[in-house]
Amino acid sequence: MRDLIKTARLFANSSHQRININRSPALQSPEVHLKSVAQIVSSVCDDPNVVAAAWLHDIVEDTSVTISEVERRFGADVAKLVDEVTVAGNPESQNRAARIAVSRQHFVGVSAAAKTVKLADLIDTCRDLSRNDAESLVPYVAEAKELLPVLDGGDARLVARLQRDLEKYAQRASFAEQVAKKPRSRPLEVPFAALRVLERAFTAKDIADPFISFEANIVSSELLAGMNLAEAEVAGLHEGRVPLGFVEASSLRSESGQAVLRGFAASQMVTPEGTFMEVIEVLTRHDWCFVQSQGGIVGAISRQDVQKPAVRMWLFGILTVAELEFTERIRTRWPEASWSGLLSPQRTDKARQLLAERERRKEKCELIDCLQLADKIEILLSDASELEALGVLTPSAARRLGKQFESLRNNLAHSQKLVEEDWPQIVRLARRVHQLAEEL
Repeated sequence: MRDLIKTARLFANSSHQRININRSPALQSPEVHLKSVAQIVSSVCDDPNVVAAAWLHDIVEDTSVTISEVERRFGADVAKLVDEVTVAGNPESQNRAARIAVSRQHFVGVSAAAKTVKLADLIDTCRDLSRNDAESLVPYVAEAKELLPVLDGGDARLVARLQRDLEKYAQRASFAEQVAKKPRSRPLEVPFAALRVLERAFTAKDIADPFISFEANIVSSELLAGMNLAEAEVAGLHEGRVPLGFVEASSLRSESGQAVLRGFAASQMVTPEGTFMEVIEVLTRHDWCFVQSQGGIVGAISRQDVQKPAVRMWLFGILTVAELEFTERIRTRWPEASWSGLLSPQRTDKARQLLAERERRKEKCELIDCLQLADKIEILLSDASELEALGVLTPSAARRLGKQFESLRNNLAHSQKLVEEDWPQIVRLARRVHQLAEEL
């Protein structure tokens, strides 16, 4: 069973490195954090499934890996634990009270093993923040204190350890002063209507493929033939009118040629009118999002459906709104192009050349309109409050984010196929627009 833990460690580390996302860019690397959490868990638990889940506890939230892939690689027990420590939706897009309420409700119903993993996560994150980012530690400690009661039932030693740590950190008198000095970001400048249009412009029914179902006693070869004929990668099985679950064509094409029946999860369901944001949240955890209507499954959506025109239009719109937000923040914070000294001379000169060309063509624009998206992020990251508004903690993380957004936009603009590495940026953008709409 030690091989299970080793495999989980290697897979977790490689997944984080491949997507190049840090759990919090100002802090320790994902590899260090995952190792610390796994060590804390293994100090109180010798169950390989639980230790493996500790290595994998951030993988669904921070990478493109789904719960279904975790199950295929590590089995149902590990996948269940990873699912339990992954809070559904995006708590970070909610205000503090809502975020805590969602987390508390989630962890009330999870297993003792999952609570143990979460306790280890909180212990290590608090320790890391206390060393590297005391300012961020203050609100984190406050939230951890409110979460601690619902984690009772996890390992008692870790409950006591976290309680001691939280009391120790909260006693530092400098915390209140640091919080008081923390700059606050300005409210959104982008029109409310633009956000609502993006939130509701397209729905799940616009991209879902029809969902077909077969009698459960059908032989595998006929099932695969029927799915191929319908060009369906997923289908349901039923007995009479009772749905039993779904199968994927990939399992029928495997060496065994046998269908692997999977049950429908409530967290995989959306309505036909469900927003793309809801669909994306489902697809961060599962390989399939199912459209449910009048008690039955009528459609199926996978990540491959982001290639469809409706989704590409939606994503391009989100990128446009994000850039509009950045532009208006710069205009407000640095009026009359006073931002020009924050860019390299080469980048500023390139913007001036483009401005001259647009003026030659009698186009009405300003120098700021000639900047690239990455340039605008480069300007914003010079101000701590604007950096906070981007949802990142360090300039290097903001620069990397800018390059990733540029890459995604180029892929969209030039009709290039979106790749797996684009998925985290798609999730970030969708959540950002949803968050901005909630702030208005």
